[in-house]
Amino acid sequence: MKLYEKNGKVKQAKYIVVRTTLEDGSKVQVINPTEEMILADGWVEYVPPVVEPRPYIKTQSEIVEELVVKQWNERTDISNNEAIEYAAIVYEWVRYLGQVLPVGRIVSYEERLWRVRQEHTAQESWMPSLDTASLWELIDVEHSGEVDDPIPYNPPMEIFNGKYYIQDEVVFLCIRDSEVPLNHNLLDLVGVYVHLI
Repeated sequence: MKLYEKNGKVKQAKYIVVRTTLEDGSKVQVINPTEEMILADGWVEYVPPVVEPRPYIKTQSEIVEELVVKQWNERTDISNNEAIEYAAIVYEWVRYLGQVLPVGRIVSYEERLWRVRQEHTAQESWMPSLDTASLWELIDVEHSGEVDDPIPYNPPMEIFNGKYYIQDEVVFLCIRDSEVPLNHNLLDLVGVYVHLI
């Protein structure tokens, strides 16, 4: 729908009334004039001015929230329970590609939380997984590791002497520290790292 402008006023054609003089000298008002009449009356087609978009300015609370989340994600001393409680604000692993990840940094990958075990530069081929167990440890809710509260075993995972672990509803007692994340099922490690309970 075209707009027309005259003397600082902008109107649609249907709201413009043109005053004209007939051949006999009488003056009349024309309602719903043609475009030709509108232009002859001094109206010009209205072209809205180009408005440069202004950059979005964050609110003070948005800035504070962003800063707090950034500082939280830079920590390397976050407990497993704390990481799980605040999982919604943990940065995705892909955000760190090309950056050095310090030991203890928590990341999110495929809806699971992982802790950096060994400082490294994040690369696409080193995403958290069983294949990169020397770099990453899966985070689970902290359990006491007592026989009545065994730690769920989800490889890659380091296990510790004297702690109880559970995998596929079978409970195991760890008989020596693994010192590195293990990739095997615990049944395969009976007699080496664990005993069946």
